[in-house]
Amino acid sequence: MNKHRLLLIIESMGGSSRHVVDLVNGLDPELFDIALVYGTSRVDEYFAAALPGMAKRARLIPCDDLVRPISPQHELRALRFVKRVIREFKPGIVHCHSSKAGIIGRLTAKQCGVRKVFYTPHAYSFQAPEFSGKKRMVFVGLERWFSRHATTLTFNVSEGERRAALAERLDNPSKFETVYNGVRDIVMPSRAEALDVLGLGQTIPADAPVVGVTARLVEQKDPMTSIAVAAKVIERRPDTHVIYVGDGPYEERMRGFAAEHGVEANVHLLGYRPDAERIVGAFDVYLLTSLYEGMPYSLVEALRAGVPIAATDVTGNDEVVEPHHNGLLFPIGDAEAGADAVLELLDRRIPSEQVRQTYLDRFTLERMLRRITEAYLR
Repeated sequence: MNKHRLLLIIESMGGSSRHVVDLVNGLDPELFDIALVYGTSRVDEYFAAALPGMAKRARLIPCDDLVRPISPQHELRALRFVKRVIREFKPGIVHCHSSKAGIIGRLTAKQCGVRKVFYTPHAYSFQAPEFSGKKRMVFVGLERWFSRHATTLTFNVSEGERRAALAERLDNPSKFETVYNGVRDIVMPSRAEALDVLGLGQTIPADAPVVGVTARLVEQKDPMTSIAVAAKVIERRPDTHVIYVGDGPYEERMRGFAAEHGVEANVHLLGYRPDAERIVGAFDVYLLTSLYEGMPYSLVEALRAGVPIAATDVTGNDEVVEPHHNGLLFPIGDAEAGADAVLELLDRRIPSEQVRQTYLDRFTLERMLRRITEAYLR
């Protein structure tokens, strides 16, 4: 049986690169012959660690000119590079991930006559709050043109993302399909084991409430609101500890805030850890203060571990969190409401099995891979 040649293209990192790693490692090797073009300028530790495993299942093709900043010089070289790859690999399917790869990959695939071209934006650029006015209009115009002229189907990672596309009249509704990010089920360590792995088993008392975050400390995640929530929670319930797993440019500012508010002894900034998904079981409540999202993996991992969630009421988050069933939502930037949500979840515990059931029903990796495979082969 002839395999379907599939070319994946990605520039961004974070959740989008994890999604691509899952595709490479999870798609049926009896059905697909996979090649992956990836930008090198923003490779993170997760993606770098996944490269050796992916190399056993796909042809990995680094592209130095696939970069985030707008640069005509880099973009022209990236277009030529991807065109060479398509002509040599001859894929029947191209699947582009995130905005920059979406433009480079779809344009090149169209020029080369590739029959099936898929796109996953992982949150549209025009959804980002920092873009408004003319710049936002440009992003909308680009997405509209590429959807109508160079895309077979767009996979949206949330219904909210799909609604945003339809609200801007990017294309016919039939060309957008919601496929939630999924994660593989794993055996989770106990709370005590997870705290020991983090080196906090002797620091945090066994009966102390633990609030946790596993996210990059970058602007999109609004880490200063997160640390403000932490300070308010500790002020009102002094035995609470808050753990941050993730690095980023806001780390030192957060340390300073914690010290200024006298909560540094109960706030633990641990930096990046490759085992972040496994230590979520140390938490009693998971906290996420994002300004915007596509479909955050971290929340799905919390559900898998049976940990209730306090998260901002934004696209993506609002499709994972079912208020009072597996967590609570609160407004963007509202540290007081965030603290109220965390404390309510600590005081009125939602059964772990109930939280985990949401994961089993909607967010398994097998479900995600099945939906995408069906679309590829349609």
